[in-house]
Amino acid sequence: MAAGTDADEGQRPRWRGCRIVATSMTARVLLANQLRSLPEADWTVISGDQWDDPVEGVEVEVIPIRREFALSDFTAFFGLWRYLRRQKFDIVQTHTPKASFLGLPAARLAGSQAVCTIHGSLYFKGNTRFANFLGWCFEFWCCMWANSALVQSREDEQVLPRVHICPAAKLHYVGNGIMLDRFLAPVEPAIHSERPIVLMVSRLVLEKGCADFLEVAASLSDKADFVHVGPVEGDQKDALSPALVAAAEAAGTVRFIGEVADVRPYVASATFMVLPSYREGIPRAAMEAAAMGRPVAAYDIRGVREVIDPALGLLAPRGDVAALTAIVSDLIDAPDRCIELGKVCREQVVTQFSEGLVMERLRHFYAETLQSSSTGAPVSGAA
Repeated sequence: MAAGTDADEGQRPRWRGCRIVATSMTARVLLANQLRSLPEADWTVISGDQWDDPVEGVEVEVIPIRREFALSDFTAFFGLWRYLRRQKFDIVQTHTPKASFLGLPAARLAGSQAVCTIHGSLYFKGNTRFANFLGWCFEFWCCMWANSALVQSREDEQVLPRVHICPAAKLHYVGNGIMLDRFLAPVEPAIHSERPIVLMVSRLVLEKGCADFLEVAASLSDKADFVHVGPVEGDQKDALSPALVAAAEAAGTVRFIGEVADVRPYVASATFMVLPSYREGIPRAAMEAAAMGRPVAAYDIRGVREVIDPALGLLAPRGDVAALTAIVSDLIDAPDRCIELGKVCREQVVTQFSEGLVMERLRHFYAETLQSSSTGAPVSGAA
């Protein structure tokens, strides 16, 4: 049913929205609560693989999308275009790089409002010149096809227009956030140890700094227990080598838990968290740990420094494993300081990173987009 129509007289008009993701894991982790919290739209999720436990009332269409570039992308693109042209959604919103690369031109050519969600631009300070050239081309392509682009990071909001990737008029800041009530509630720890527990929560890929985490753990395993929680992603080019994981397990330097349905018991077990990621938008893992009163030692990169104040002394230069190791060692030796830092980190997240604030911004953006599409006026950029 198109926006502005109504099956039952007297009810508020509904509109039809579509989210495109490359994997059901993205839908489950990043979108599920958003879709529950925005029932004013009829939602469909296009996923690159089967989503077995979708949100109630949400339709799921599976169109295979590989996360790495391949010849099958042509098939995926035409599949997306045919489906979107047939469905005539009011708004089509994409998430993650590959879904955006294929989904945005498909949505525009199908006649829908195309919305790109930039979870963390591939162009960013500290990247190599060649990587930023590729990142610039990729983000320019996506923003060229998008009617609007939603950013989670204030740095992306400022940088993308300055480097001519995306006009400021197309950009809208929505931020990122977590369900605060869920992460502020007491949870029974999943792991108990007489030693400090140093936790990392991420996909097992190099971009997240997993190899750096193993290096830190190898240096300090005599002082603390190091635990990694998160899925193996063997289809990714930068997936952590199975041999590297096996070696860390055999040496007893890191305990690998794998993917879990609820990360809170593991965060509750931790003395603090480590997030040596090389690229982020606004990292949920850091927000979740901070909300539960755990400080986060990480690299000083875009997104992370919006969640964790650099003045706290928890951030090391990107890729500087020695500096990160020194920070982690100091935290292991000072459990009382971890408690105090955790309180400061929690206050930052509670005041700025509630998912409720994200919902308010999204509702405002959708309302403006639907109105502008009916009048032909451009959507003004969010503050």
